[in-house]
Amino acid sequence: MGFKATAQDTVSYRNLPAYVGRKVTLIMPVFGFDMRREYIYLYLGDCYPRQKLTVIVKRNNGKKRIRLNKDIILGQVIASLKGFITTYDGEPDTTKNYGDDDVKKEFEKDRPVEIMAFHQAATMRYIYEPRKEPIDLRGKLVMFITEQKQIGATYEIPQQSSRNFNFPYITGDDLPEN
Repeated sequence: MGFKATAQDTVSYRNLPAYVGRKVTLIMPVFGFDMRREYIYLYLGDCYPRQKLTVIVKRNNGKKRIRLNKDIILGQVIASLKGFITTYDGEPDTTKNYGDDDVKKEFEKDRPVEIMAFHQAATMRYIYEPRKEPIDLRGKLVMFITEQKQIGATYEIPQQSSRNFNFPYITGDDLPEN
């Protein structure tokens, strides 16, 4: 996994610390997210709290509201995000979760999967459970998005055969009875 950086081709997320203080253009899929009153947190490189980078989108910047497509939030498309990489030194976010019904509805849609051991198609559904504990990013790498122009073009994520995904092992005890 890599990201595009200004004046660079592709940079591995392992090299992110070398880009602190530099303006970069990220093109990475979102692995997880949190939505709070003032901010949307997008976790890149892994899920919270193991993420390699957190993109923090400020919902309102003065009179203008930043629009962030729900497909970006859910990692269904990749957006180019422009900003400076820094190390977060603020306090944990303890504000109330923001209930975005559109994101919840899309997140909980049935997803097709294949049970490889039986070569059977099935559906899987995740439940959206907002994080209730504080979001503590102290010492983590972050990028702040404070203007709509920092969110560029979106790109489709290439769809692969379900045989190429690394699903967790499913044992016979985990399968529903029919």
